[in-house]
Amino acid sequence: MTSDQTSEIEDQLGAVRLGLNRLGRLLSSRRIHAGMAGAAGVELPQQAMNVLRALGDREALPMGDLAKAARMDSGAVSRQIRVLEERGLVERRASPQHGSIVLVEATKDGRSMAAGFERVRNAQLSRALAEWTPEERIELGRLLIRLVDDLQTTPYLQADRD
Repeated sequence: MTSDQTSEIEDQLGAVRLGLNRLGRLLSSRRIHAGMAGAAGVELPQQAMNVLRALGDREALPMGDLAKAARMDSGAVSRQIRVLEERGLVERRASPQHGSIVLVEATKDGRSMAAGFERVRNAQLSRALAEWTPEERIELGRLLIRLVDDLQTTPYLQADRD
């Protein structure tokens, strides 16, 4: 590979890294969450809302499965469940099959709150992509899924640090 080709690839990767960095900051921004939560009439911390959204309309989930669905560790989910339970948005109970397993389920109010939050998120995304063609929206979704899949299956190599 020539130095011009290497430089071109580095420029392309730089643009991808910049886009991913900006998207990551946007998605984890407390300010953005506060705006969406305000529009949805939700007064919950971002992590608690993530747990409630992960539950959505699902049947009761074991804590471990909920942590996976929310992409959080079990300790963080447990703390957020306490917040949600205090507000009457989720209920906990022992599994009838395995008494040591705790099941968590959104209440009617919790499901309603999660659905309202999702409506605000979807409407905002729809407005943001309003100028995009249907083909561009489909291509964006396809490429994002491909990128995530490829990032998850591409190994880190010690040789790359040199």
